[in-house]
Amino acid sequence: MNDLKVAIVGTGGIFRLGHGPAWRQIPRARVIATCDIIKERADQARAELGAEKSFSSLDELLAGDDIDLVDICTPHPSHAELAIKALRAGKHVICEKPMALEIDDAARMIEAAKETGRHLYIGHTRRFDRRWVEVKEQLAAGRIGEPVCARWNERSWAGFTGDNWRWDPRNGGVLMDLGVHVADLLAWFFESEATEVYTKGLSVRAEARKQGCFDFAIVQVGFSGGRQGLMELSWAHPKEYAPFYSSLEIIGTKGKLTLTDRESAPLLVIKGGTEVPRYSPLLSTFPESFVGELAHFIDGISRAVAPRITLKDAYRAVEVIAKALESAATGQPISIRGGAAC
Repeated sequence: MNDLKVAIVGTGGIFRLGHGPAWRQIPRARVIATCDIIKERADQARAELGAEKSFSSLDELLAGDDIDLVDICTPHPSHAELAIKALRAGKHVICEKPMALEIDDAARMIEAAKETGRHLYIGHTRRFDRRWVEVKEQLAAGRIGEPVCARWNERSWAGFTGDNWRWDPRNGGVLMDLGVHVADLLAWFFESEATEVYTKGLSVRAEARKQGCFDFAIVQVGFSGGRQGLMELSWAHPKEYAPFYSSLEIIGTKGKLTLTDRESAPLLVIKGGTEVPRYSPLLSTFPESFVGELAHFIDGISRAVAPRITLKDAYRAVEVIAKALESAATGQPISIRGGAAC
């Protein structure tokens, strides 16, 4: 088929650090339009990508019939509304994670894709990051036997300004921002679905306390087959510690697997300050992961390649975090779809 004509909606951080550079490296797609509620940003992105048009609203963009695919890179609260609108306008959609903030909205997105016959993909980029792909391959090869327990730490200092939308507790805080990644990858590694969750959330930094947002959380997740996952999620680590580090330990019936980027990018102290070697603009994801992800989604549209991350997978990740937030609010363990509570 001819090159897909792409429109990018949202030209903020994830566009600049991930999607924008990636689209330049995918020859089977061409970005022809950009859209942002701040028109100046849309104009700048249009110029940078050599696109033909820029818009300040999705309605304006969808009024034309020359777009095949809409790539949604907007803040989390808008994902469901924008995706459903684009699908119903006959466009294929790639939407950044999380799929939605509420499971009902995620379900509506899936239904809209079914009704319209359009492709909908959710950008869980870490499934395309070579580090986590290697973990999956080692587990699939039986290197540590059956994986039964995992401990995952996501430690960061969130550099968002005090008025950033991420501090609004309605948007899920650190649980939805970082935890949705971990929930998805644990299910992928275990090859099973979550059945239970128990969460303790804290508001540590002044920005979090002011709005009642969780910026630190410990989450215990039970999976079918008796597997257990433990997440430690933080936006509250000191700035001097580093912008972002992950560490993972998986215990299997025949051994243990560990992965940490804390050692691969050590903190340096220089003249009383700190400097962090940046192996990636995002630290949490290698840049080429976005190229692989978007190219894979294009293959799904043009060549009917089965998606590495399905809509069910993305829905389940939102479900786990929605239940984790419920547990944090109530102080009680929560069952997922009838599973035994922790």
